[in-house]
This record gives sequence, structure tokens and C-alpha cells, in this order.
Amino acid sequence: MRHMNKVKTLNKKKSHRRAMFQNLANALFDHESIKTTSPKAMELKKVADKLITLAKRKDMHAMRLAFSILRNKEIVRKLFTDIGERYTATSGGYTRVLKIGSRKGDNAPMAIIELTHKKEKEEKKEKKAEKKKASEPKAKKPKEEKKEKTAKKEKVAKEKSEKTETKEKKPRKKATKKETVTETKE
Repeated sequence: MRHMNKVKTLNKKKSHRRAMFQNLANALFDHESIKTTSPKAMELKKVADKLITLAKRKDMHAMRLAFSILRNKEIVRKLFTDIGERYTATSGGYTRVLKIGSRKGDNAPMAIIELTHKKEKEEKKEKKAEKKKASEPKAKKPKEEKKEKTAKKEKVAKEKSEKTETKEKKPRKKATKKETVTETKE
């Protein structure tokens, strides 16, 4: 009987499980979205949420605890400077698990685990705000742009009509089947 069966063993020893979650957590915080099996993703969610909670504390002890799990200085630095700052206002729900179906070879259930507040989304929002600011002065000049476009269209139409008038229209001779056959025989 497994009393206190909090931890899913995933048919692995403790050392293997710890190393596996260390690698998965490093990949998650580095890429902010990874694809893995569904049971691993569910267990990784617990590990990742605890690490993000440590990152929100922003003290030396929390940083050392996170380093003892992740064992990668760059990822710990990113966790505490970038990812921890994104989640200061939220309390929980830092990761999301999306089930995507079965793997082709062994029919294992697959899932995508990702951070809920992605850096890309924030950058896109900033770019949209910049585009809106840039488009506001252009909104005042649509009449001028329309006048310029119509003037360009008129010039192009005049040039085309002049070119067609200057060309001499030569009547084209249509070849019949009999003429082409007789020419080839001679």
C-alpha cells in the first residue's frame, strides 16, 4: 500500500525523477513552452509553480533553493529577473497544460505545458500600441492621399492612351491550315 501517495513515481527512481524534472523545468523556463507526455506535464506543473513562487520572493535564500533544483545559473537568473516579475500580481496559476492528443509511435497521451504570461504577448502588445500611435497622424490625411492616388491613376491612364494611339495598327494575317501544310511540303 502506498500511503501518502502525493508523488507520482512515473515508474522511475527518485534520482531519475529528480533529474528528469530538473531538465524539464530548465527547458520550460528557457523556451516558455514545451511538449511532453501528459503525466509528466502534470507533475512538472507542480515543480514549476513552486519555483515561480520562490522567484516572486526575490531574496538570496529563495535563489539558492531554486538553484538547488535547477542547477543552471542562467535559468535561475532568468527566473528571478524576468519570469518572477511577470507574476508578482498573480497568486497561482502560473502554468497551463494543454492536451494535444496521442503520440504516433506508442499512443502516449501528449501535452503542451506553457507559462500563462508569455514574454512574446507583452512585446506584441507594445508593438500594437506603437502602431496605433504611429497611425494617428496618418488618420488626418486620408483626403490628401486619395487626391494623390487619383492623380497618379489619371496620369497612368493618359500615358496608356497615348501609347496605343502612337502605335500603328497593322492587320494581322490569319494562317489557315492549308497554307501551313503547303509551306512545310515545299
